[in-house]
Amino acid sequence: PDHIRIRAERYLDNVRRQAEKFSISVPLAFAVIHTESYFNPKATSPVPAYGLMQLVPKSGAWDAYKYVYGYGKELPPDYLYDSDNNIELGCAYLGLIKNRYFRKVRHADNALYCAIASYNTGAGNLSRALCGNKQLGCAVDKVNSMKPDELYVYLRKNLHHQETRDYLKRVSERMKLYKEWE
Repeated sequence: PDHIRIRAERYLDNVRRQAEKFSISVPLAFAVIHTESYFNPKATSPVPAYGLMQLVPKSGAWDAYKYVYGYGKELPPDYLYDSDNNIELGCAYLGLIKNRYFRKVRHADNALYCAIASYNTGAGNLSRALCGNKQLGCAVDKVNSMKPDELYVYLRKNLHHQETRDYLKRVSERMKLYKEWE
């Protein structure tokens, strides 16, 4: 709907800048924001996760901050409610997952599916769904043995949490809504 697009356009320049900085696609960043918060910068989940990209202070936000600034820090909600901070750290976290944790994944679509699922459930849990343990090397080997459509179907069936199975589908589909902003 148009109201979602209007809300999304508010963040276009910042998302483009951060997506480029962390080597992720603009449609991926927008699809994650759409799915996580529907572009509500004050969104809060029971976890608790905060802001546009629903960052958790003790996990994703910590890891992203360390990736960007060289040291981990537990950030207060007000920091994560700031849309510029949230987009920076959310894009950084996606970049960390895709370009560091899963850098040895050979097919771009497979790396994308790993990044989407891991953003929601964590890279260790993704690895557990693939290998039965949290060893990323094993997960990468298994991912590299599959074609993208095979991996997508496998993850939609075998990720441990229904929420993550649905999340993978929603984010993948919503990326198409933002393709023209690439």
